[in-house]
Amino acid sequence: MNKESIESKLRERFEAPLPDFYIRRIIFWQDPDGEFAEIIDEIELPDVKILKLTGSNNFAAKMLLLETDLTGNYLVYNPVSYEDIKDNWLLDIECCSEEFRADMLSMRMDGLSMPDLPDLRKAMRRYGKFFANKERMTKLTAFGTSYRTAEQLHIDILAVLTGAEENTLNAIICALLEDGLPMEGNASIEQVEKFGDIAVLWQLIGCYTGYQYDGRVDLKDLAAHLLLTALSVTFPEKYLKGLERFIAKKHQGVCYELIDEWMHSKACEGFWDIAEEVGESLHLADVFKAAEIEDLAGSVSFPLIDQCILQRFLGEIAEGVVKSEEILETVQRRRTTRWYNIYENYYEGVLQAAKMYRFYQDHVQGFAVGNYEQFWKNYTENYYRMDTAYRKFHLAFGKSLRQQESELDDLFKNTADYVENLYKNWYLSTLGTKWTDLTCEEWEKYGCLRALPQQTDFYKDCVEAASVSGTRTYVIVSDALRFEVAQELSEQLIQRTKGTAKLSARQGIFPSVTKFGMAALLPHTKLTLSESVNALCDGLSTEGTLNREKVLQHKHLASRALQHKEILEMKKTERREAVSGMDVVYIYHDAIDAIGDKRATEDQVFEACEDAVSELVNLVRLIVNDLSGSRIYITADHGFLYSYRALDESDKAESDLISGTVLERDHRYVILENGGNAEHMIPVPLHHFESEHTGFAPREYIRIKKQGGGINYVHGGISLQELCVPVIEFQNFRTGAKGFVDTKPAEIKLLSQSRKISNNIFALEFYQSEAAVGKVLPETYQIFLCDRTGVAISDVQTIIADKTGQQDADRTFRTRFTLKNADYDKKETYYLTICRKASGEIVEQVGFTIDIAFASEFDI
Repeated sequence: MNKESIESKLRERFEAPLPDFYIRRIIFWQDPDGEFAEIIDEIELPDVKILKLTGSNNFAAKMLLLETDLTGNYLVYNPVSYEDIKDNWLLDIECCSEEFRADMLSMRMDGLSMPDLPDLRKAMRRYGKFFANKERMTKLTAFGTSYRTAEQLHIDILAVLTGAEENTLNAIICALLEDGLPMEGNASIEQVEKFGDIAVLWQLIGCYTGYQYDGRVDLKDLAAHLLLTALSVTFPEKYLKGLERFIAKKHQGVCYELIDEWMHSKACEGFWDIAEEVGESLHLADVFKAAEIEDLAGSVSFPLIDQCILQRFLGEIAEGVVKSEEILETVQRRRTTRWYNIYENYYEGVLQAAKMYRFYQDHVQGFAVGNYEQFWKNYTENYYRMDTAYRKFHLAFGKSLRQQESELDDLFKNTADYVENLYKNWYLSTLGTKWTDLTCEEWEKYGCLRALPQQTDFYKDCVEAASVSGTRTYVIVSDALRFEVAQELSEQLIQRTKGTAKLSARQGIFPSVTKFGMAALLPHTKLTLSESVNALCDGLSTEGTLNREKVLQHKHLASRALQHKEILEMKKTERREAVSGMDVVYIYHDAIDAIGDKRATEDQVFEACEDAVSELVNLVRLIVNDLSGSRIYITADHGFLYSYRALDESDKAESDLISGTVLERDHRYVILENGGNAEHMIPVPLHHFESEHTGFAPREYIRIKKQGGGINYVHGGISLQELCVPVIEFQNFRTGAKGFVDTKPAEIKLLSQSRKISNNIFALEFYQSEAAVGKVLPETYQIFLCDRTGVAISDVQTIIADKTGQQDADRTFRTRFTLKNADYDKKETYYLTICRKASGEIVEQVGFTIDIAFASEFDI
C-alpha cells in the first residue's frame, strides 16, 4: 500500500459520519515497527491535524488533546510501543478513539499491482529491508513487471541489488561476476546479503545454469561453469576430459545464451578479464593447443581460442608450413566472431601469407612463358596479385607493431621473415629473372618493348581520341600509382560510383622516374633531353605544373593543369571557374611517391597506397559531382619496387661496375654519356629522347649503391612493378542513362529445406546468390529467429556475403543457432529473419515451427 492508498483510506475514515454525541474524530495510527516513519510527513488530510508521538512528548500530546484543542480532528501517529501498559500516558484517549493499522505487506503488494497470492506473499516477507528504501523501490517499479510468480519478484529484486542492466537472470549473473570473483568485496554479493536473500540467489542460479554453490570464497568456479558449459556446445567433448565437473549438459543452451549476451554487452571488458583468468587457472591453453583448428574455428567462449589459432598458424608459417586452404577457411569463419576485431591484423597477416603461399604453389615450377607479351598479360591478369598480398600483409603487420600483442608479437615477426623471403628471394627474383631474360634483347636494341602499348602514346591514344567527342576529358596523374594498387582503385570506383572503370596497362618510359614519366604523358611530337638531363616536350620544359600546362596548351589551347591539393582548397564555384571552357584538364596527385621517396618515411609507403586509393576515389566523385565530369583517365608516371627488410649486400650493385661519364644515377638506373658502360646491367638506349646517351638498368630487383635516399622503396628500372603503368578509363553514367548499371548488394538465401526445429542448438545452410564482383557489392547480414511480435528468440548470427567464387558451391555458409530458454508452442509459427546489419532492413523472413520442451520454472 503506497502513500496515496493510505491517504485514501484515512480520508474515508475521517469523512465518515461521527458516532452519536461525538463532535470530532481522533484516530491513532499504530506503527510499532516504524515502517511508515518516512512517509508520515508527506500525508495530507483535509481538516485533519497530524500529531506524531515520540515517546517523550506524551504530556504535551495529552494537554493538546484534552485541554488546548477540544474540537480539531487528529491523526495521532504512534511508532512507540510499551512493555508495561502503565507507561502509556495516552491509553485513556486511545480507548475512546479509533485505531488505524496499515498492513505494510499488503500495501507493498498493492503498490506493485501484485495479486494477493500465497506464493507472492511468502516471497514478499523475505524482503522487508529491501522495501525500506525509496530508491530501491523506485528501481523495482521501473521494471514495470506484472507479477504472477515468485520467480519474477526474486529476479527483479536481485536485479536491483546487483545493479544489473536488465531484470533477467543472465544480466544478474553477469553483474555479479563483473563485481569481482572474490566474494569478499563483491558489491553485488554484499547488497544481496544485506537487503535480499543470498540463498534465493544461489537457488536461482542452480536451477537456471546447473551450477551448485558449495560455500566457496570466490566466484571463479561459477565463471568456469558458465564458460565451459557454453564452450561444450561448439567444442568436441573429447578435448574436455578432466573438466567434466564444470559442464552441465542439460544447461548448455542456457549457458551458451548467457555467455553470448555477455560477450556482446557493454561489459565485455569484464568478460575478457574473467575468461582470461579462468583460462589461465584451468590451463586451457594446453587444451586448445591440442585441438584441431577445425574444432577451434567454431568456438568463441574464450578469447584464448583466437590466440591459440593464431599461434598455431604463425608458428607453422615461420617454419615454412603454410596450410593455405585451412587458413583461408578459418579466417573466413572467424571474421564474424566476437573477438575478431582484437586480432584482425594478425588474421589479415596470416590470410595474406596464405594467399602468397598459394600463389607460390601455383607457380612453383617458375613462370613458363615464351614471350614477353604473354608474360606482360599474365602479370596484369594474375601475377600482380602477389604484390597485392605482400602489400596487404605489411599493412597488417605494421598495424600489429603498434598494437603490440605480446603473445603473438615475436611469432608475427617470424612470419614476416618468411613472407619477406618468399616475396623477395623467390617471387621478385624468379619473376625478375624471367622478365629480364624475355626482354633484355629488345631493351638493348630498341630502348622499349615494341609489342606493348607505350606510355609515350597515352595522350594520342586516349586523351586526343576522347576529346574528339567534344566531352571534357580529365586526366589524373597519380605519382607512383603501381599497377596492383590501381587494380584495387578500379574495383572501388566500380563499387562506389555510378560509373564503370576499365583498367589497362602501358609500358612506362625508361628511366621510370617522375620527370620522364610525366613528360611521356603530355602531348608531344618528340621528346628530348636538356643538358641537365630533364625531359623536354617539343623543346618545352616539363618541370612543374605550370610548365606542363604550357605543354598542354601548346597542343590544345583549351587545357588546364592543376594540383590535387589546389583543387581541394577551392570552393565549388572556384573549381567550376578553373575548368570552364577547358577541353582537357590534367590533375596531379602525389600521395605515394611523396612518402616513399624519403628515407624517413619509406616504410610507410603501403599506408600511402591506401591513402592514395581513398583520395582518388573522392577526387573522381568531386569531378563527377562538382564539375559534371563524365570521362576521366587515371594513370601514373611510374610504379615502384619495395621490400620491407633491409637488403643484403648481394642485392646491391657496386658503383665501380660503372665506367664512363655519369650524367645521372639512382638506385635503379644510370645514364651515361655515349661510350660509357655498366657491367652486369642491361643497356637501354634512350631512343625515346632522340639521345645518343645510354641508360643502364640493374637486373631483377638489384639496387645500385649510392649515397642518400631510401633503398627499400625504389623506381627507375625495368621491373614489371616499376614499368607497368596503369591506365584506368572511368566513365560516369547518370541514373537511367544508357549503359548505367546500379550497384546492388550480394544477397543470401536459405538453402536448408526443413522448416522444423527440434533441438535448441541447430544449424542452417545459406548461399550467396551472386559473386560479389563488379557492381554486386559485399553485404553483411544478421540472422536470428523471432516470434510473431519480432522479439528475438535465438542468438544473432552474422554472415558476410563477399564471396567471389563463380560456382554456387563456392558461395555457401553453414551457420549454427542457439534458441533462448523459453516455452515454445509447437503450433505457433516462428520466423527466421534475415536483415542487413547496417540498416536493420529485413530482407526475408521464413516461417519455422519449434517442437522442444524447455524447463523454465523454478522451485524456490
